[in-house]
Amino acid sequence: MSAGGLDADSDDFPPGDLAPLDWAALRWAVRLADGPGPGDQAAFEAWLAADAGHADAWQRMSADLAQVTEACDALPEADRSHLRTQVILERAATGSPREGRPETGPKAGSRSASHRQSFLKPALVSAVVAAGAWLGWQAWLSQPVFAEQFATRRGELLEARLPDGSQLSLDTATVTDVTLYRHRREVHLPEGQALFKVQGDAARPFDVVAGNARVTVVGTRFSVRHTPSLGSQAVEVAVLEGRVRVRATEEGGEGREAAVVELGPGDRLRVDGDGRPGEIDQLPTSAMASWREQRLSFDDVPLATVLAELERYQLTGLKIGDAAVGALAVTASVDLRNIAAFTRSLPLVLPVRLVRQADGSRLLLPRT
Repeated sequence: MSAGGLDADSDDFPPGDLAPLDWAALRWAVRLADGPGPGDQAAFEAWLAADAGHADAWQRMSADLAQVTEACDALPEADRSHLRTQVILERAATGSPREGRPETGPKAGSRSASHRQSFLKPALVSAVVAAGAWLGWQAWLSQPVFAEQFATRRGELLEARLPDGSQLSLDTATVTDVTLYRHRREVHLPEGQALFKVQGDAARPFDVVAGNARVTVVGTRFSVRHTPSLGSQAVEVAVLEGRVRVRATEEGGEGREAAVVELGPGDRLRVDGDGRPGEIDQLPTSAMASWREQRLSFDDVPLATVLAELERYQLTGLKIGDAAVGALAVTASVDLRNIAAFTRSLPLVLPVRLVRQADGSRLLLPRT
């Protein structure tokens, strides 16, 4: 944005409630931003030296002008074009000593400067008003209308209803940060697993951010898992109803185009810790979020992984005493209300034995 030709030493009255000192400082900021003419730099330094407060006012108004300029650049193209056209026309109508139109006579320039000011001040004020309105609008949109953290401890489940009608079901040891804005809704999932039933609202997309994945929906039911506490930064997304879009960003992939994957009912996608999406696999929707029914199913999963998952729900007191034992494959359906039954069955279905330790824990060792 340029106000072109604004006279820093004009006595014109400042707009609105702007103090005369700030108005003078703003005119100097505009003149120097446009490119000082002959003698401008010396005049500016003399103005600075005239009063200790001039430098502070100039720095403050220069910062404000830079913000207005940036805001005007962010305005829609039609508004920017209007402001540019207005300033250009005013420059052409009034002329400027720096544009090769010399002023003659000791007072002739005063009328020209005043005439320029009368044209250019509305342009500057229009720009300030437009930019201020834009900044105000953006600030208004950026203010959350609802913000809350929901969290569960080990073994705890939680159902939460949001003001927009959406519902969250939190698995054990889960943390979610929910923020609702006027034009979007966002949930951050730094740890755990949650099922989302999103109230449809085309004007307010719903995003879940976990690890290197962003899941975007308008209205649907899906689950997201992100458990870095278990040593993996991977994110798993499963869709029960509707459709979701998963945007996966590679770790350190600034400037690269992110991978976008569309998922429908029964689809499950895993985005690895480096932000790379895997193949979509199919899963019965009845098997998704089975933790809500207090049950976990494992299909050919290493015993060490099974025990780590069960520890999220309660302390099992089981420890792997041999790497080969930890690698044994487990296929089982575990009732989370009776993990002790699963523990008792281990020596019956796997070549292992349980050895009680002095601290009360039990060590899983190969059967001899």
